Amino acid sequence: MLFKVRCRPAFAALFVTLNPGEKITVKIGSLISMDGEVTVKTGFCGSWQSALLRKCFGGTDIFVEFLINETTEPVTVVLSQTTTGDIDRIDLSQGSICLQPGVFLAYTKGVKIENRWAGFGSWLAGDGLFKTKFKGKGRVFIATYGGIIKKTVYQDLVMTQGHLLAYHPKTLLTYHKEEEAIKITVSGMKTKNKRTQGTLIYCQSRTFQGLINYLRSLV
Repeated sequence: MLFKVRCRPAFAALFVTLNPGEKITVKIGSLISMDGEVTVKTGFCGSWQSALLRKCFGGTDIFVEFLINETTEPVTVVLSQTTTGDIDRIDLSQGSICLQPGVFLAYTKGVKIENRWAGFGSWLAGDGLFKTKFKGKGRVFIATYGGIIKKTVYQDLVMTQGHLLAYHPKTLLTYHKEEEAIKITVSGMKTKNKRTQGTLIYCQSRTFQGLINYLRSLV
């Protein structure tokens, strides 16, 4: 399977070449185009129980589409999000990852999906009680409104809600309200000997809420 992100950074699109017998799972509504020989099937995002739980308490989609090459020749599909923004790839061989609602675009064979308890702070902030955890040996593609920033956090990092995209499952997140904005403090992971270990996060340079606030200031 071959991947290529084009039209970056503001109007990114993911071009995927599927070899015979290969399959990619994508978010419903993300398909721009595909070769006519591609087989499309719809199913649950993980098990139906976990998908329903995430939908009710996490705000994520229940269903996904499976794009399958059942021919004897390579085929191409093109994916993107409905808004402007960038696309990036996360290799799960480097560790599991949790995604915020609305970030998932696609994933490959070998990826397993679980629900991850996010806490009442996340729920009160509007991000749901559960996050989607991806693990395994495949790849996950994320799509965002802003530019994507990959960062390893060792000391506490405070950011405004909406900028955090993905993080290691053991990353400590603390939600707190400052004035009219909700802030998220990202902390490094604590090891058994009480040392702080760096944690990998993905965040974005812009948010929809920031755009809305800007447009309101013009009225």
